[in-house]
Amino acid sequence: MRLRKILAAVEADASDASALCAATRLATAALARLAVPGASPGGVPALEIARAAEREGADMIVLPRDPRDTLEGTVRRARVPCLVVPPGGAGFGTILAAIDGGPDSADVSDAATTIGELLGGKVITVRVERRSPFHLASLGSAAEPHGRRSATGGTGTATLVSAEPVIVREGDPVAEILNVVRDVGIELLVFGHHRGGPSNGQETGSVAARLLARAPCAVLTVPI
Repeated sequence: MRLRKILAAVEADASDASALCAATRLATAALARLAVPGASPGGVPALEIARAAEREGADMIVLPRDPRDTLEGTVRRARVPCLVVPPGGAGFGTILAAIDGGPDSADVSDAATTIGELLGGKVITVRVERRSPFHLASLGSAAEPHGRRSATGGTGTATLVSAEPVIVREGDPVAEILNVVRDVGIELLVFGHHRGGPSNGQETGSVAARLLARAPCAVLTVPI
């Protein structure tokens, strides 16, 4: 993930400047340009933010957690990662990349690693497997090799190479990921989020939507 321009979707009169502070810190570390678009009177905020990101050529959107409908609508529409900053600010010291082992896991891992390298954060990876009726025992914190994405010469494809161990859990993905967040003291949770969905942004049944609503820390959604 390359960060050349970051869009801070914040209101000029916002009482909490945490999102703007996080965007400024990240832009400074990445040597990226920072864009702060003005509000569009009469427009749908989430739609206007997504359009502004495309118009500005932004590589990331940074926005506050509230209002919730604006957050959900923006994440659903955005073509770039969205960094969601809770009231009081975001830390980046301990970062958790939540993956499912699928082809999009490389994008999630790469985004987490990029933020970690820019801001000096430690990256941990978790993968949750659905509980099988033939294997009821918890896998606890078994580790296995995992890596970040790297382009392979000449093919244009991406592979995973080297890197950190993965915490493997078994059970409900949302519950297990949030358990790791709380147990380890995660400051930034990174996960994939499918674009599209219901027009009101309420994809309440999806793992990503539930994590977005329930995570106690800052989150970075990666469009997949």
